[in-house]
Amino acid sequence: MMGRIDNQMQLLILDLDSMIPENHLLRQIKNSVNFDFIYEKASSFYSHTGRKSIDPVVMIKMLLIGYLYGIKSERRLEEEVSLNLAYRWFCELDLMQKIPDHSTFSQNRRRRFRDNTLFRDIFNEIIMQCINMGIVSGNTVVGDGSFLPGNVSVNSSIEVIETVQQSSIHYLDELEKEMSEIPGYKEPITKEVTKRTLKSTTDPDCGYINQKRKRGLGYLTEMTVDTGHGIITGVNCYPANHRESDIILNHVKQQQEALPIDIKVLALDGGYDVGAVHRGLE
Repeated sequence: MMGRIDNQMQLLILDLDSMIPENHLLRQIKNSVNFDFIYEKASSFYSHTGRKSIDPVVMIKMLLIGYLYGIKSERRLEEEVSLNLAYRWFCELDLMQKIPDHSTFSQNRRRRFRDNTLFRDIFNEIIMQCINMGIVSGNTVVGDGSFLPGNVSVNSSIEVIETVQQSSIHYLDELEKEMSEIPGYKEPITKEVTKRTLKSTTDPDCGYINQKRKRGLGYLTEMTVDTGHGIITGVNCYPANHRESDIILNHVKQQQEALPIDIKVLALDGGYDVGAVHRGLE
């Protein structure tokens, strides 16, 4: 007899937890990371009166899902979390709960979380949990920069003329102070020069990179990774017209000030082979 699906309406009691495999990435993360600290970190950005907001932990978990599974559009992220049982389970949203609207993310970035360190504080707290579990030591790390293309249209590019002060590159306050105390030291001559560069009307923060293999508007991301288990311990993002050797010292210093790690070995490629970087690391 030919089978046919019975579309009769049924009443079911569904346990989402039983449907997520033990080896699923999101289950492994949920079993290892306690996200409740976010409520305390974000408490100062919310009023104690009025209508309840979207749960900040749900927002962070949704952004993490977008990063882990390459979902770059927040409209699509809203749709995927709505349809995917594992995503709903990870965000602790049952089948009847409404998914936060995609505009919630952009509005919170533009208003509530703008010009503060909340996302960096959350990142550092998760690294602290990794340190406490013994999977991050910070003793040996590798660092590198990578060009991240901006999500902008070529048609948004405009040429601008800027007047900038041309002087020695800033590496590290302590290094520059040490150099200034050397007998015979002279302040570098500063002069104003006019530069032509490209900007984007839709993303004015990005910069233009012009290399043999990389060209376009975007950002330079600097990362360091603990070699023990391949966990990222630090991330910084700059306009693409910066150089890796200019930013590495402050990048490392920022981690050592925020986290209880003492970097003993730092592996870098030839792009960092600059005298000031050598001295700064010493």
